Amino acid sequence: MSNDSPIPLDDLPPLKFIVSGDNDDIRQATLLAVQPSPGYPHAVFLLADAITKRADLILMDFSANSASVRYQVDGIWHNMPPIPRDVGDYMLASFKQLAGLDYRERRQRQVGNFSAEYMRSKHKCRMTCQGIPTGERVALEVDRKKPSLDNLEEIGMRPGMRTALLKVLNGEGGLVLFSALPGDGMSTTWRAALQSTDRFLRDYFTMQEKSRQEAEVINIGNVVWDESAGETMLTALRGLLLREPNAIAFPEIGDSASLNELCRLANDLDISITTRVPARHAVEAVVRALMLKPDSAQFAKALKLVVCQRIIRKLCIACRVPFQASPALLNQLGLPPERVPVLYRQYQPRPEDLVDERGVPVDVMPCETCGGLGYSERTGIFELLHVDDRFRKAMKSTPTIAALNDVAIQCGHVGLREEGIVLVARGDSSLEELQRVLKK
Repeated sequence: MSNDSPIPLDDLPPLKFIVSGDNDDIRQATLLAVQPSPGYPHAVFLLADAITKRADLILMDFSANSASVRYQVDGIWHNMPPIPRDVGDYMLASFKQLAGLDYRERRQRQVGNFSAEYMRSKHKCRMTCQGIPTGERVALEVDRKKPSLDNLEEIGMRPGMRTALLKVLNGEGGLVLFSALPGDGMSTTWRAALQSTDRFLRDYFTMQEKSRQEAEVINIGNVVWDESAGETMLTALRGLLLREPNAIAFPEIGDSASLNELCRLANDLDISITTRVPARHAVEAVVRALMLKPDSAQFAKALKLVVCQRIIRKLCIACRVPFQASPALLNQLGLPPERVPVLYRQYQPRPEDLVDERGVPVDVMPCETCGGLGYSERTGIFELLHVDDRFRKAMKSTPTIAALNDVAIQCGHVGLREEGIVLVARGDSSLEELQRVLKK
């Protein structure tokens, strides 16, 4: 796109910028000042493309000759074609003016906001600019509308798992551990699980430190303590117990004393206890809790269930490509050939699709649904580790990941790999995506 050949505004994607300002006159004046700029069409095209591809974050790095562009979509970074430096400078100036920033400042940190209406939705955008040794880095966060994910079904948990989990959560006593890696949706699953419990029939509470509070759930009381004021979870808990709760959820375990007290509540007072431990899989979550050195016998007695998850991208239904897997591959995956006639993979244009009949390169139109990325939205893979007497005995005698994993498998535990293969067999995701997720 040439700088000296401005594009008529009517030819741009139908994206409408909404800038900040004290009144309509100021906001309109800002738009009128930006629209004639040679960088304005580039700003429109870039943001419209990012929203079409469902990007949550646009990262631009300006160097001497160009500006590199990356989109973060469903947690994955995608490199976009670089922009010539002169074009990028004009575009950045337009974005800065829309965000209420000084377009001439290229070294100091600046933060601004604007909104954009596109594809029948309004998207709030937060822009952060910072000078770096090689030029300038710009982060544009796009707050696009996402599914609410308010219950276990919406986050992708299978019906049988939902039933098993809620049976334990709604029972008396016992300890349930939720686990995941950072960034793999543990807070979302935690909230969905709490909203799915019988919180209207029992006295249910959460306990959170003041500086690390999460969104409250309707009809679940929230008890807060303040570390900066010398308060601890245990001191706040004493007051809560006077209210005779039936269930308490703790987003984090502080130390061995705290974990011992949770086990006591679960074992002696029949209070349902729920808490979280960061881990790669369910067995590792158990070992990480044991590393806090609680009373192993009381912990083993209290623990009933461990939930672990990963987030996996879903194949775009509009452009996914079926293929017939070899018998060897299906056997390796444990899938019966007669029940899984095809698997699916991400769409990739074939070499012959990239040229015409004379061998001249041609543009391949990207999928309108996923913007050519091959994936659209994400879902969860979950494993539920049911703790029985055999596993409890191993927790006390051989509390290592390898030993406990062997016992779990012998007891019929189905891990993340096997659960992920179910999604692959259904065509919801690809084998390549499952391999990427399991490598974390």
